[in-house]
Amino acid sequence: MKLYLLRHGEAYDSSSTGKDFDRELTDHGVEQVNQIKKRLENEASEAEFCVFCSSASRTKQTYEIIAPSLSISSISFLKEMYLADHTYMLNFLWNNEHQDDTVLLIGHNNGLSDLASYLLDQKIVLPTSGLLIIDFPELKNLSDIGLGTGVEVSKCFPE
Repeated sequence: MKLYLLRHGEAYDSSSTGKDFDRELTDHGVEQVNQIKKRLENEASEAEFCVFCSSASRTKQTYEIIAPSLSISSISFLKEMYLADHTYMLNFLWNNEHQDDTVLLIGHNNGLSDLASYLLDQKIVLPTSGLLIIDFPELKNLSDIGLGTGVEVSKCFPE
């Protein structure tokens, strides 16, 4: 059972609406996400993903770029994932119906970095477009994950 954590690509500082939720990826952010797409094509071609994505513009754009390279069993865009803290995401993982699936969370900091830090029991800071793959070799269900139960498999932090 693996958990993929992906932070959205670099985004503009503001949006035309003035809302943080509506900020879109910069050209550099698109380039960053394309690097992640290539990495996923190489490292995750066999996986079938259950994807949970913040419904903010920049995370949806991130998903749209990588989606063609993935085998996806389900996708959910969730407003609750927008700026969610690690406690919310942990509870979400513990209680979702996809307990033994390969899960991809696409979201925001500080929540994603804090979740990774908790699961690996070490300080992790995901940059924009940062991808971290965590395995739980001793566990069968996401409801069993906790402090330090994860093992880092791979990471990709584009410049």
